[in-house]
Amino acid sequence: MKQIIFLRHAETNLNKEGRFCGRINIGITEEGRNQAEKMRKTLNQYSFNAIYCSPLERTKETLEAIFPNQKFIEDEGFSEIYLGDWEGLKKETVNQELRKAFQKGKYTPPNGEKHEVVEARVKKAIDRIFATYPDSSLILVCTSNGIMRTIKRMYKIKTENIMSENLEYFILEISK
Repeated sequence: MKQIIFLRHAETNLNKEGRFCGRINIGITEEGRNQAEKMRKTLNQYSFNAIYCSPLERTKETLEAIFPNQKFIEDEGFSEIYLGDWEGLKKETVNQELRKAFQKGKYTPPNGEKHEVVEARVKKAIDRIFATYPDSSLILVCTSNGIMRTIKRMYKIKTENIMSENLEYFILEISK
């Protein structure tokens, strides 16, 4: 059985301020770095065949805090959804019904990336990983809330909340 652990990046200033990040390339906060360093104990119990991240600074900095001096594979397929006109806005300032519809994959913010495009991009990246590594492989992917939401919907992963907190993770298993 092949497994991918999907990990959401550590806290950013935009997260802290209640703003949409999207593709804004922002690093993690000092508190986020401290929290990521504490994740080291949890994640070091696993032996990963490979560690992937999106090209965004927040995912790379999260992994650098957890796994210092280690190399990661950047994959554009795991880049956050582009939120168009919502990027950088305070979440409370947008229509909350539209925000809920967006979280369910049923609405695209003005000038934003369509959910179907994100799903195709993410599925291609996941399929590529599963085709690259042998059975019983364990892969770690550090990504963002929007991508984790997309994966939960696509693969019908049951969690308490469709939204993921910073440094929350879940496992996707594929058996053949």
